Amino acid sequence: MRHRGLAYLECGDPNGHPVVYCHGFPSSGREAWLLHPAALVAHARIIAPDRPGYGESDFRPGRTILDWAEDVAVLADRLGLGRFGVLGVSGGAPYALACTWRMPQRIDGCALVCPLGPVYLESLLAQMDWAARFNLKLARRIPRLSEILLAPLASRFLAAWPETLGRLRRINATEADLAELADPSIRRLLDQTVADALRNGARGARQDLSLLTSNWGIPLERIDLELDVWHGEADGVVPASHSRWYAARLRRARVHFLPGEGHYSLPLRHAGGILRRLLA
Repeated sequence: MRHRGLAYLECGDPNGHPVVYCHGFPSSGREAWLLHPAALVAHARIIAPDRPGYGESDFRPGRTILDWAEDVAVLADRLGLGRFGVLGVSGGAPYALACTWRMPQRIDGCALVCPLGPVYLESLLAQMDWAARFNLKLARRIPRLSEILLAPLASRFLAAWPETLGRLRRINATEADLAELADPSIRRLLDQTVADALRNGARGARQDLSLLTSNWGIPLERIDLELDVWHGEADGVVPASHSRWYAARLRRARVHFLPGEGHYSLPLRHAGGILRRLLA
């Protein structure tokens, strides 16, 4: 019987403390390369797997967000890891939280960066900008329509010309984000993550969208682990109010709001501080 494949990349310090990176939506583990310079300095070994159906990772029918913890545990065993940190960025936040809930004995630190809140709750969905609100509502209420929007033709187009999403990325970008996105190497890497995500079609993205807009099944109030939540006050993609919602429910959360920082500028400019806190 063929085993399901889970692709991952490593960056940062190969001899540093391991940190499993949970990428955003739609994206891939390649996103972690943005943290590579800071990880070298912080002595963090970043391990960034592609979620099922993204990049080179095989699709997993019927998976849940909590199932991600099983994949991470198997990967950690294969790599000979004992305890490790987890870092979830944007749409990767619930996947990092799944790890802290399912295997707290192996997690020695957790950081949520610009974390997307549970948008299956109307109160949090209402805080998103109109375009995100429209798309997320369609995914939740008419899932078949999201399949049409992420149909094979559209996914092939976006995989071949990911800069289309790059232009959309700049629509909600704040001044701080635009300054970072002006760097061609950063734009190129972000575009490549989208191409990775849709390389083998849109099944992974469709599944992820459905999971993010459905009940995650994570009892946040019962997570008994110290973690850090980082959010830019000027985030135009995921509003900072999502982190305030987390702060009210994660009983051991330390929340850091950074004035003027956006969705991309915060992890790019503050990766060093985020990793130092995580490793501490």
